[in-house]
Amino acid sequence: MTVTRQSLVEHFQLLSDEELLTQFQSSELTDLAAEVAGSELRARKIDCSTPGTENLLAEPLAEDDAAVDSGDLVLVARYPTAAEAYMLQSRLELEGIPAIVTDALMAQNLVPLAIGGVRVIVPEAYLARAREIVLAIEKGDFALDGASEEKRP
Repeated sequence: MTVTRQSLVEHFQLLSDEELLTQFQSSELTDLAAEVAGSELRARKIDCSTPGTENLLAEPLAEDDAAVDSGDLVLVARYPTAAEAYMLQSRLELEGIPAIVTDALMAQNLVPLAIGGVRVIVPEAYLARAREIVLAIEKGDFALDGASEEKRP
């Protein structure tokens, strides 16, 4: 299994504050893991000023983190159902693009088309790549094997 920045972000987000701080202060993290853990600690506004950790927390955000933290969120797609929106969100996140599904609860209780459908939004810095992925999905590039094959008599 390959460890990616996104998999580390997801891992550290699941930890409690205490667990995150303990792992961060251990000397067992790789440089990338320590950087991601430090970013998560900063996001939670947790003070971890112990010897050796000041430099990691004082470093500027990585380019990827800065793109997520700055800029507007923009619409990349609308779907009539929440399931479709969540599938796109999963694909985008798998490709390293942070994505948010909005209006999913309202679409369950109201007529989805009346509220404009379920929206998927991404940071503006990721919009071009997100649109490429949406187009690839529409073309069937991510279809499961056998799902796009014609039925034979």
